[in-house]
Order: sequence, then C-alpha cells, then structure tokens
Amino acid sequence: MPKLPITLVGVAVGLTALAPLQAESQDWTRREFPLAPTNSSGNFVAPFFDGWYENEDGTYTLSFGFMNRNDSDLVEIALGPDNFIEPAVYDGGQPTTFPVVRYGGFGGPRERGVFGVVVPADFQGDVWWTLTTDGYTTKVPGRLESPGLIIKAAYELSTTPQARGSLRPRIRFSEDGPDVFGVEGMESPETFSTAVGAPIEVEFWAFDRGERDLRDVNMTLWKLQGPVGGEIAFESLVELPPPPERAAAAAGGRGGQPGAAGGRGGGRGFGRGRGAPQEPGPVNIGQSVRLPTEGDDANMGSFMATFDTPGEYVIRIRIDNFTSGDSGPGNQCCWSNGYVRVRVVE
Repeated sequence: MPKLPITLVGVAVGLTALAPLQAESQDWTRREFPLAPTNSSGNFVAPFFDGWYENEDGTYTLSFGFMNRNDSDLVEIALGPDNFIEPAVYDGGQPTTFPVVRYGGFGGPRERGVFGVVVPADFQGDVWWTLTTDGYTTKVPGRLESPGLIIKAAYELSTTPQARGSLRPRIRFSEDGPDVFGVEGMESPETFSTAVGAPIEVEFWAFDRGERDLRDVNMTLWKLQGPVGGEIAFESLVELPPPPERAAAAAGGRGGQPGAAGGRGGGRGFGRGRGAPQEPGPVNIGQSVRLPTEGDDANMGSFMATFDTPGEYVIRIRIDNFTSGDSGPGNQCCWSNGYVRVRVVE
C-alpha cells in the first residue's frame, strides 16, 4: 500500500523542548510555555520544528520556524552561544531577527518554514536549534521519526498538490538560470557589497508550478540575519495594474498577509489588496507584493534595500501563492525561500 504523506499544522508538529530550569528560577510572569498566551513585551522567542519532506535526490529537508511571544517587541539574537544549531555542521543558516507576526486562520503568531536543514538519506538522530532570550533558553529537535519509532513519518510534510492543485513556487536569480523550490530555497550566487545609506538593487524570477491554471505569486521581504539593531529599508520596484474586477472578487486568500513588526518600532505591515493598483514604493518587513505574470517583466521580482548599520546581512525572500485558496502560512504550503547576502561598510 503506498504511503500517504501527512500535512501537519504547527500546533501538532511544533515540539519545542524547554531547557531544564531550577524551580526557584522560574519567572511565571513570562508565561514560559511556548504555546501559552503572549505577553505585551519582555517575553522570549521559541524555536519550532515544522516537519520534514524528502527531496528528489533522497536527502531530507528539516523545516524550522519560530514564534516571537511578544505582542510588539522585535527580538534579535546574534549567532553564537545564544543562537546555535547542533550538530555544528548545520549551524549558521538560522535567523537572528524575529519579528512579531499575526496571520489569520491556522497561521496565528508563528512564522513557519523560515529555513531548512538538509540531512543525508541515512541520517539518524536529531538536529537541535537552541535560542536564549535574556537568559531564558528554549530548544527544539528536528527529526525524521518520532521517539521510539511509535509513529513513523509523524512529522512528514506533504509535497503533493493541495486541494486546488497548489505546489511550492520556483525561484531563480537569473532569467535563464537554474531554479529550485522548497523551504531550503536558493542563495543568490552574488554577494552584494555596499555602504551605509547606499541602496542595492536585487532581481529574481519566480514561477507558479501548481497543477491547475497557473497563477501569480507574491514576494515578502525579511531581514533574516544582520547586526543587532541594524535596520533594512525595503522598496519594491514591482508595478502592475489592478486585476479585473471579477477576478479580484474571486481571489480571496487564506490569511496570507501577516501583521509583521516593521523596524524597531514594531509597527504592523499588511499586504496590499488585490483590487488596488500596485505601484513601486516602500514596503514593510513581511508585506506581500504581487508579481506580474504578463509583459516584459513577467515573473520578475525586484526591490531595493538600504542599510543603516555596517555588518553582514542576509535578506530572506519568501515566494508564495497564498491567494490560491488552498495555500496559507498555517498549513505548511505553499512557499519557497530565496536568500541574498549583503556586506555593508561605513
């Protein structure tokens, strides 16, 4: 009998393991359990393991995300003793910036599939991600099978078409170059170099691959890594007219727009409505921008990024088709990641 892949939402899969604490050190005002109600400020970031899927070459991708348990505070944790992955060979790709997000439906306050760890076909054991926020430590194991092999494939994510045919989009960094899809994504072959206040311009191409009538895809931009306190100002260069009135009315998504904390102030950024013209201009971290499907710039995304602090940065580009009706941030489908490294000097 063929094995049926199971799509599991975050509450079932997010097995965050709290590091042991002495009873006298417990601070119950912080609501220390990762899925407890959030606090307005001063709380921690919890890492989550979202599940795994098998790749075409027989390797496996472990998907990780996070939950910022504050209502407004942006939390940043530099790579090192407070933010690391074991075994060390997998360390370094995790985020250092953790904005507050609020999705509709099953999405909630969690950001899923931020990065992936690829393990070999014969991998056994766990990949642990540990985060310490102001002295409070949480960690989570990424694994292929449940403890004791009680439920095989308990954490397997679906890679088959969703109810209406959606699949993870493809992304590439040159018009005729190779492309990939999936949480582990693709890193731009170019490392950008710039100075504080001098913008860079990034181009990429993204394609829907659903088993249905092909649709447009969306980009959202995030500061994945960078110096603590360093801000990125994003400006979309994408322009397209509003969709036909009938198509706009029928194109409701499933809560795909986050209220993401933008910058240090924690302001909420929401995606542009599909019924309005979309013009180039500033976008908040996590704000959705629809990409064109026709014309000279079909399937092309472009944006500028300006930095206020010197250091090493990584920009995350999330490509999704959350407007398809069967895809959203809470059901582990359908998006892919792209990453851009930037070196900024004074």
